[in-house]
Amino acid sequence: MKILISEITNKKLFGSSIQTSFAKQETSKLWRPFRAKIAISPFLNPKKFYSIQRYGSEMKIGVLGMDTLFEKIAAFEIEEGEHPEGFEEINLEGGLYAVFEHQGSALDFQKSLQNFLENWLPGSGYELDSRNHFETFDENYDPFSANSVELVWIPIKRLE
Repeated sequence: MKILISEITNKKLFGSSIQTSFAKQETSKLWRPFRAKIAISPFLNPKKFYSIQRYGSEMKIGVLGMDTLFEKIAAFEIEEGEHPEGFEEINLEGGLYAVFEHQGSALDFQKSLQNFLENWLPGSGYELDSRNHFETFDENYDPFSANSVELVWIPIKRLE
């Protein structure tokens, strides 16, 4: 697994959110209406999408469970301009992130994340930070395709 360390600035995004858990599997409940709203807007043509998870303090290893509630956000970034109607403003906090590529369907994502958490993180000199976790992908992303590619952004901080 190839990991890049990247520092980003705060980003202003626009999107929709739901409260969910891993057990509920409600990703399509968020993304279908979100994509439909974009499709009917003649002024929106985002090229980059964000899937954001706000886990909060429960992300500590061993504390986040299948029934733990967290906020899941579907968002996009646009050039400077007005607030697009029908979308909430999302502030993505900048900072240090470990970034890796996940190729495969969304069903295989857990394996990539587990590999990162169990194999790379323990010997890296970093630990998880409590900021948002997110993935980025383009407009052609298909969560069911084995050929899909997304970048996974995990918030980290140096071990103290």
